[in-house]
Amino acid sequence: MNPRETFLAACNQIGEGLTEFGFKASRAGQTLKKTTTNKDITFEIDFQSSSLNSTGSVKLLVHVMISSKRLKKWALEQNDGEYGQGMIYAEQLGYLTPFKEWKSWNVSETVQERAVAEVIEMIRMYVLPIFDLFENSENAQQFLQLNGTKFNRYANKSLSPMAFMLCFAGKEASQEFFLNYLADATGKGLILKLYHELEGGEKINLMHSEFAESVSVKLAFLNDLKTNI
Repeated sequence: MNPRETFLAACNQIGEGLTEFGFKASRAGQTLKKTTTNKDITFEIDFQSSSLNSTGSVKLLVHVMISSKRLKKWALEQNDGEYGQGMIYAEQLGYLTPFKEWKSWNVSETVQERAVAEVIEMIRMYVLPIFDLFENSENAQQFLQLNGTKFNRYANKSLSPMAFMLCFAGKEASQEFFLNYLADATGKGLILKLYHELEGGEKINLMHSEFAESVSVKLAFLNDLKTNI
């Protein structure tokens, strides 16, 4: 098989290993999706490869995402219909696991069986519990309010669910989520600087990201959250 065929074969083997959990494959097996019972929240696992693959080295990277139709509709209302992001949370698999890095697997034919088995195990152990949490949005809200995105001891803290919290959980829970994040955020200085600029009348553009968490910070400001109480 050529590298492309080898990559797709690995994707499909991973998909087959996760069939029992209700995922459906698309894009020739490169994407696995399933939705909650109420059809609002979608769980997605995407497989990425590289144009630099060779016969002996075929890269496979795994990205996970949780999104919501309701959240997308809410987001459109925040900025005159220009901002329609429905993403609740997204991460690269490596950052949810003991690897704690941007992780790729070599799925070339000679090592494919072992690599595929490891990817399936990593998804089962570290991704599916997160998806299970969001099967009930109230459980997810309560978890995020208290723990942020520390879904396990390897996961990083992120403000990306801010929109979800504002839309689903309301101001009080969102405020606690925000303050818990700020308590030891590595980018706290940037966040406070942006908040000061917004308080001074800086125009809010949700389509522009000054830094990784800036859109979530702008949403917090738009919804009257405080950086300290």
